[in-house]
Amino acid sequence: MTSLLLIFFGTFWETSMDIIGNKHNYEMSVWKKIADYFDKNGHVKIGNSFWDNTLAWRNKWKNGNPTEGEKFFGSSTIFVVLMDGWHVVKYFWLIHFFAAIVFFKPISTNLILDFFICYVCYGIGHEFFLKILQKKV
Repeated sequence: MTSLLLIFFGTFWETSMDIIGNKHNYEMSVWKKIADYFDKNGHVKIGNSFWDNTLAWRNKWKNGNPTEGEKFFGSSTIFVVLMDGWHVVKYFWLIHFFAAIVFFKPISTNLILDFFICYVCYGIGHEFFLKILQKKV
């Protein structure tokens, strides 16, 4: 049961990855509203330049230019989680996913049925959080 809860709540982060990774979805999401709020209040480092995937990739590089090299050691590899919103939410999704594996206890006597139940939980969570994070156009 713990793994099902971790999968369900972890899909918040997985859904956020899908939204942030797509310009159209990002523009009509809660994440865009949060980024706009930070920009409006003078916190541009955690505004759209951090959350908008079309801009945030530049955060890894000196002066936003890959030919000049990494902004600091590991900014495009081991410490990339600090550089943009998409990698932050990916990190949290992976934590939930790995924790679900660690805490997995059989639900039924059939492992394939258990995987199917986990998949259904994932699908329900994804749909649920998509409705919350995405506004209708």
